[in-house]
Amino acid sequence: MRLLKSLSLLSAATVVPVLGFALLAAGFVVQGENENLVSAAKSRNRATLAAVDAEIRGAIGTLQALSGTSSLANGDLAAFHRYARTVLATQPSWQNIVLSERSGRQVVNARLPFGAPLVQQAVDAPSFDAATATRKPTVGNISFAPRLNNEPGIAVRVPIVSGDEVKSILTAVLSLESFQRLLADQGIPDEWATGIVDASGRLVARVPPLPPGQMASDDYLRNARSAKEGWYRGKTLEGDDTFTAFSTSALTGWSVGFAVPADAVLGGVSRAAWLMAGGLALSVAAAAIIAIGLSRRIAMPLSQLAAAAASLSEGKEPRPVESSIEEVHLLSDAFAVASRSIMTRDKELSRSSEELRTQAADLRQADANKSRFLALLAHELRNPLAPLRNGLAILKRSGIAPEREGTRAMMERQVAHMARLIDDLLDVSRIDRGQIELQRERVTLDTVVSNAIDSVRPAIDAKQQELIVQYAAGLQVHADPVRLTQVIANLLQNAAKFSPPRSRIEIAVAPDGDEAALTVKDSGIGFEPASSARIFDLFVRLDGDDGAQTHGGLGIGLTIVKSIVEMHGGRVVANSDGAGRGATFEVRLPLSKDNEQPRADGPSAPALALPSRRRVLVVDDNVDAAESMAVMLRLDGFDVRASFNGHEGLQMAREFKPAVAFLDLHMPGMGGIELAGALKSEPWAGSLRLIALTGMGRPSDVDATQRAGFHAHLTKPAEPEELIRFASEPESNVISIFADRHAP
Repeated sequence: MRLLKSLSLLSAATVVPVLGFALLAAGFVVQGENENLVSAAKSRNRATLAAVDAEIRGAIGTLQALSGTSSLANGDLAAFHRYARTVLATQPSWQNIVLSERSGRQVVNARLPFGAPLVQQAVDAPSFDAATATRKPTVGNISFAPRLNNEPGIAVRVPIVSGDEVKSILTAVLSLESFQRLLADQGIPDEWATGIVDASGRLVARVPPLPPGQMASDDYLRNARSAKEGWYRGKTLEGDDTFTAFSTSALTGWSVGFAVPADAVLGGVSRAAWLMAGGLALSVAAAAIIAIGLSRRIAMPLSQLAAAAASLSEGKEPRPVESSIEEVHLLSDAFAVASRSIMTRDKELSRSSEELRTQAADLRQADANKSRFLALLAHELRNPLAPLRNGLAILKRSGIAPEREGTRAMMERQVAHMARLIDDLLDVSRIDRGQIELQRERVTLDTVVSNAIDSVRPAIDAKQQELIVQYAAGLQVHADPVRLTQVIANLLQNAAKFSPPRSRIEIAVAPDGDEAALTVKDSGIGFEPASSARIFDLFVRLDGDDGAQTHGGLGIGLTIVKSIVEMHGGRVVANSDGAGRGATFEVRLPLSKDNEQPRADGPSAPALALPSRRRVLVVDDNVDAAESMAVMLRLDGFDVRASFNGHEGLQMAREFKPAVAFLDLHMPGMGGIELAGALKSEPWAGSLRLIALTGMGRPSDVDATQRAGFHAHLTKPAEPEELIRFASEPESNVISIFADRHAP
């Protein structure tokens, strides 16, 4: 075989496998990028649908609350019309509130004067008929208001049922602008598109914008109606070639589409193909040149070439081959080029490391976004609990029939349980991110235990359980008293919950060397000994080892206990002899070693001689929360006025001149911080006491209220007794120490 042919075959045998591997690797990379793009598009769609569904559910909840107003129950349509207009002003994403008879004839339209001529049949009849037939809330498609310049909107309907018959339908018309803003805030590239499509196939909102009510593209409708979620290639309404991900809501039947230009998806494949083709051509040309050159003049000593190859394989720069033959020098130079290529590759790996650091920064930003979301979640979950707790306090103070007191007490317990679940979830989030800061001081354990017992006493008494307490007086630890009380109360709460009625619970505090040992023992459901470590894991529930889930809970309370104890430098262990044999939890904390005296509470303040009917102002855009709180305070002898927005509250305060003002922080128009500043500038407000009552409880929120001059910061839902105490005390410049306990 001639040398030229041999070298040509050798070059081909070297180049072809490398190029094949490169093509395979490029294919995997492109496939991975496309899969990531599809996953990201579907995740964006799900997030958008979740936001849309939340808007719809919020509207349904508000309508259901509105349907229970006294004016509507009494048939006073004029009073209900006035109240509907007030509520409409607090809902920036609503266009109208309409009350219709079963026949579809409107009897109240909040946008039109009471008594004005109204339409005689239902607008968007399918959703109206569905609400009437199913007696459940329904969501319509895009419709146009005939008496309001054919404004487009979305009808959310709640039937008002009396007995087994639907008497009327209460409708909130949602503005399309709120959905359009939701899409616009995503900031997608100009050449991409996204849209929300109703169940009839018409556009509710779209970026780039198109007239509302226009039908979606044929490709989109065909695919979206064949599956709940998917990915397809097709044309947009503008005729652009795109890949589109779509998802459909189970609540509304609406879908969200996210279209990516086909070039963005296929561009990686095209570039890889062209790059591989060019590389193949260049490699073949180089192989031919090298084969021809080496076949003409090759006389390199094999030993020198072997040494140079060995240096290259070890990542070292090869030594020049000493020879008088030009071809040998060419091969030596080829080794040098390969060495420089390796160094270039190392630089590329360095750039890859920089990309990984960029991705890590993106993950940190995502975590920050999650923190902001949890703050908003806390606000939105706590807000509905406030009027519920106020309403139960009103029932308790007003007096109800003895046979209904058990039901009221049950509802009060469940509201407290829901608030505690929210707090536990947010505590887990803060512990996970290391954002809980302990406020340590030297405290006596028996005082902390006593406070914890007081907090869980109702749960123990409700099951007629016997609590045995054994103190070793004077044991002192350096700890956060609030968090330590939370730990002990959580263990006692679990003992009460998982033990049968009229059983025995024991809590003991004793010294053990340099540690204090706190033990809580119950006679409840217990667990298998093998589960003693697993029981502190997140979402593991104390329902025994048989899989039965009968006691509820999220399975995070013991996780919080373990985290807080370990933050104090202690440890906690759980023991049980098996299912049905009770459980023992032991907390060990290092005893305090310094000589500092524990902080003692100051003497109790004397009872306040308050003027009769002390004036209190409540300003909250949540109408139910404001009105229920006002009623509750009036039952305790306060002169109360309620307002639902900041500007109206400021005007009311100037006329009313209250002694105490409870202000929500986040209200449309004028927020609580701005309102507080305006009130403090009033000449009569020198002794005005400002209380922040809000669903936001992060440390930054507490700092903001403190800087704004508030006297206290309460997180919803506040205890009725707490509200009455703050309304009664004439002076306090201390921000509540409980304000940020469970902030996200």
